Order: sequence, then C-alpha cells, then structure tokens
Amino acid sequence: MSQNAEQIVQAFLGEMGTRKGLISSIENHCADRCSWSNTGLPTADNKAAMIATMQSFIDGFQLDRMVVEFVAIAANGNTVLTERIDHLERADGSKILSLPVSGTLEIADGKVVRWSDYFDPRPFLPG
Repeated sequence: MSQNAEQIVQAFLGEMGTRKGLISSIENHCADRCSWSNTGLPTADNKAAMIATMQSFIDGFQLDRMVVEFVAIAANGNTVLTERIDHLERADGSKILSLPVSGTLEIADGKVVRWSDYFDPRPFLPG
C-alpha cells in the first residue's frame, strides 16, 4: 500500500471539500462493500447506498461541499480515529452549519471499508 491508513482518510475527507467532491470522494476512496453509519440514521451498507445517502444530504440541505477541519487524527493499523469539525457549505460559499464530529474509519486494500460518524444531531432538527 503506497499510502498509510491516515493518509487515505485525509485524502477521502479532504476531497469532500471540493465542488462535486461529496460524491467523487465516495467513488474514489470507498470499497464497494463499504458501510457508512451516522448517529441516528440508517446505515448505508454499500457504496451505492452511501452515494444515495450523500445525494439526499446534497438535495435536502443544498449541500455543495464539506470542508473538514481536523482537530485530531490517530491511526492504529488500519483503523483511523478522527476528531474534526465538518463545515457544511452551499455552492455560494455560505455556511449551513459547522458540526463537531468524531469518526472511526477502517481501511483495507487502500480503500475505506467502514465509516462511522458520531455527532449531536440536534442542529438538523426543526427549531
């Protein structure tokens, strides 16, 4: 493997900060069998389900990109733990919200095979 697990996670989450990167990051960095779980939401059990879930966020929130600010990142073998602030932005650059997130990502054969994010979902609830 030319990149270590931490570098793969940084590339994966970093690509989400670019235009069209929310979908392309999943296409480029996730294995077909990857699963993605978010606090309080159903788990997306494969790459196609992950793309559909991300598209629902894009459509539902007018989400264009997610700029990730790493607070801490640590790897133990192929498991990477992240503490970060995800800045969700629209196409015009306006901020939807900034969300503190802790995540666990597992890497196999250079691809993300598990992505679990833990956060307070209250900012997404109606006021």
